[in-house]
Amino acid sequence: MKKARIIVVDDEENIRGTLQEILTDEGYQVSCAADGETALRIIQSEAPDLVLLDVWMAGIDGIQTLKMLKNIDPDTEVVMMSGHGNIDTAVKATKIGAFDFIEKPFSLDSILRTVSKALKSRRSRLTKGKKTFLESAHNVERKFIGSSKAMKDTRRMIRSASRKPSPTLIIGEAGIGARFVARMTHSMSSRRDKSFIDITCDSIANEKSFETTLFDGPSKSSGEKLSKFELADGGVIFFDGIEQLSEPLQEKLLKILKSGCVKSIDGKRSIPFNAKIMASIILNPGENAKYVVQQSNLAKFLSATTVKLTPLRDRKDDIPELIEQFVEELCDEYGKDITSVGKQALQALVKAPWPGNVRQLKEVMEKAVLACEGTMLLKEHLPLDGLDTQYGLNTNGDINGMEETDLALAGHTPGKKAGRKRKKVKSGVIQKTLKNSVVLCGQGLHSGIKTGMILSPLPPNSGIVFGDISSGDQIPALLENVRSTEYATTLSNGRITIKTIEHIMSALHSYGISNLLIKIGDEAPIMDGSALEFCELIENSGVEEQDEMVDEIIIDKKISVGDPDDGPYLCVEPADAFSIRYSLDYPPPIGKQRYEYVHSSGGDYKDTVAPARTFGFLRDIKKLEEAGLASGGRLSNVILIDDEKVLNTPLRFPNEPARHKTLDLIGDLYLLGRPIRGHFTAKKSGHTQNIELIKKIMELSLDTESDEAKQHAVTS
Repeated sequence: MKKARIIVVDDEENIRGTLQEILTDEGYQVSCAADGETALRIIQSEAPDLVLLDVWMAGIDGIQTLKMLKNIDPDTEVVMMSGHGNIDTAVKATKIGAFDFIEKPFSLDSILRTVSKALKSRRSRLTKGKKTFLESAHNVERKFIGSSKAMKDTRRMIRSASRKPSPTLIIGEAGIGARFVARMTHSMSSRRDKSFIDITCDSIANEKSFETTLFDGPSKSSGEKLSKFELADGGVIFFDGIEQLSEPLQEKLLKILKSGCVKSIDGKRSIPFNAKIMASIILNPGENAKYVVQQSNLAKFLSATTVKLTPLRDRKDDIPELIEQFVEELCDEYGKDITSVGKQALQALVKAPWPGNVRQLKEVMEKAVLACEGTMLLKEHLPLDGLDTQYGLNTNGDINGMEETDLALAGHTPGKKAGRKRKKVKSGVIQKTLKNSVVLCGQGLHSGIKTGMILSPLPPNSGIVFGDISSGDQIPALLENVRSTEYATTLSNGRITIKTIEHIMSALHSYGISNLLIKIGDEAPIMDGSALEFCELIENSGVEEQDEMVDEIIIDKKISVGDPDDGPYLCVEPADAFSIRYSLDYPPPIGKQRYEYVHSSGGDYKDTVAPARTFGFLRDIKKLEEAGLASGGRLSNVILIDDEKVLNTPLRFPNEPARHKTLDLIGDLYLLGRPIRGHFTAKKSGHTQNIELIKKIMELSLDTESDEAKQHAVTS
């Protein structure tokens, strides 16, 4: 195997010599430079795999060198070294593209461990990029299946669109896969490593929602908002269903797209954007695509490249292949061993007109797979109630007993598919991490110190882990490490302490992020007192599904803490989903408040719970000061309440305090280390009750797992 090439850049000769000797002994090719200028000359000639770069040097410093290095070769990994580490420098370096930040003096083990991780990350990224590039054309064949001429033409059009920078218009009926085609085109293009911004046009009803959707993004350092066009820099913006936009809004969007620029918030500057524009038009069944396009100036502009999608009723030869794919995927998801589809069931499915296209076929197959308990899916398993007449699923023939097999899915061996290895059946919830490292700066609520965080992806089964930015010590975000819950949730393991974690944990829980490293100082940034900016951080990075599952904690009996009559009180009961009913009963001005939350997605959480901010009473400020928790904290990030009114800010929701208590509970519950299914009822409860209940849940969960293990041993 080729030796990795490393450059050590440091103005201290003894450090250069020591690192060169250590790394050479480990088998690496090592060069050294005493300053940034020399390093850049070596980098241009040697193309290193990794650079160990000192922050504080004469001439151009490490941060400037890092910027220029990344312009020369963005794939080179860089580890920053400093004897004066701080969160500002670490955040700045990570934003520019540094892999890690280590503080001097460092031990032999720590430097070798960091070098190994950085080189492994580079190899993984380059291998993934090469694999994505080489397999992108085959990916369309594998994912967008079908042997009909129509599907072959569609795949050809996708490949053609992926190679062109001009706008692309996708035209087809509802449920046919326009969004999937847009993402596939993006993944095959040279823009695949950049953002894919997805905009649903039916939610843009007027001028105000147009401005909010397209221009009210995250804030720049200047305070100015980033538009969707700027966020998509180098990537793709997809407008799904442009026919839903009114004519004036279509013309307004067309003007922006033609100009290639957006106006700054003060209207004084035109900011160019570099993004491929894609859009879809959803047709009614039988509607003429060419006529629809000609009726809209926006559609005509976008149709420089067009991908036309054929409805499922006009490519019935593809239906058996789709059924085969769906049954395999659904068997994996639900732990079924269906090996074949009966002839009458297949005939009924092929005969149906499918006005809802592929999406509707998959919905029907999901219900059928769930209904099937054997290895053959029969016509009796199809959801015929109300569908047989409507969708033509009624056929002649005896549906009792075994049918003649027309579609074999797994040969003679359940769990194996002819010509293709079946995935191992998994249960639970799929694990997720972030696609990219992201950073966020802010201030601690209680400490008042400037702080920030670096969020970095982790492999499956790593969990959520907090790391100290200075020492490198780490602590898992688990119940066993909770040390304080009086005003916020605090983790500590004797070496490091991380405060105020509930807001970031709440966002991670709601987006289903299972594996993540969070490097921060001793307190998480509070931002505006809500979890909204954490949600935006997650969405800006993107969420990546991983090839592992994690079991849910499923509540099978009622568990409670506290007094149900007067509170504080918190309980959980069995339910089919994760939901919370929170009640507050305080004196005015809060009064009685109720809020109910049923989890559906990270986006829904972002809209309904994440914006709710921390609240506090003036009478508690003295207590905070006495506890040393309000020395410089940003009180503007707290809803301040006296005996009569809210003092410092308009409420975002009439029941904002109840929503924020819900936010805290969602965050604390993720200290279980995995998602939970149950209905929570809360009354005036806080972090203390949250942790008490979590302990009871954990104890019962461990008891159940122990009993199951014993039962397994007996039956084995």
